[in-house]
Amino acid sequence: MNKNEAVRKRIDVARKELDDADDELAHLLNQMRVAPRAEKTTVSRVVEDALGKLRAARAHLSVLEQQLARDDE
Repeated sequence: MNKNEAVRKRIDVARKELDDADDELAHLLNQMRVAPRAEKTTVSRVVEDALGKLRAARAHLSVLEQQLARDDE
């Protein structure tokens, strides 16, 4: 496997991380809409964690895409 193939596989993993985090966040937001007020505080923390994961995955993907673009030049 050459270097670009390895980077592309890492990009695929990062995209899956993004999709998973996005799905989790959407699910949590739906739960939050119907949750009693007392439970919304707990759900808010979980949503914050999901957003953190989503942002980290996007940053990871961006770095990998930049690396691949440099290697293709």
